[in-house]
Amino acid sequence: MKVEIIPTEKIQQLKENLKKRVERAEINGEKIEVEVEDAKKLSRIPGIDTFWVAEEKFEGLKGRPVDQQAYTRLESREDAVRALLATIQGWDLVVLETDRKWDLKQLRKYNPDIKKLKSEKPREELGIEKTVSDIEGLEKVEIEMPDEDEKEMIYREMLT
Repeated sequence: MKVEIIPTEKIQQLKENLKKRVERAEINGEKIEVEVEDAKKLSRIPGIDTFWVAEEKFEGLKGRPVDQQAYTRLESREDAVRALLATIQGWDLVVLETDRKWDLKQLRKYNPDIKKLKSEKPREELGIEKTVSDIEGLEKVEIEMPDEDEKEMIYREMLT
């Protein structure tokens, strides 16, 4: 089906990100026109303000298109929420070794390009110098975290 997307910003970057998930993506003025089987999947892509299917308007996830890389740890629900919020803010995450396979699977619904390393330490050859977790030797990117109740709500609604 044909869908018209209104991006939040960085229209070219969003188009590149969409190419991996849709059959066709073309920029038309301030909008992106795509051909997709399941339009509901678009509601989980960072950088989409709104999208139109036929004459019906749907809200997007907002945020910024994914365009920067950072490491993260995934050891708790709080880490999963932080990773989701970082993804919405445009971070393409590389997850260090984790047993939280369910959380990783759910995060990939928002960014299928999230990578998982089998190592517990960052790999220098990847050239990534930032982290959204506390990882020694890397610059920490501050992700504003909500209060405990809101964290739990985000985890339950978006990651389950």
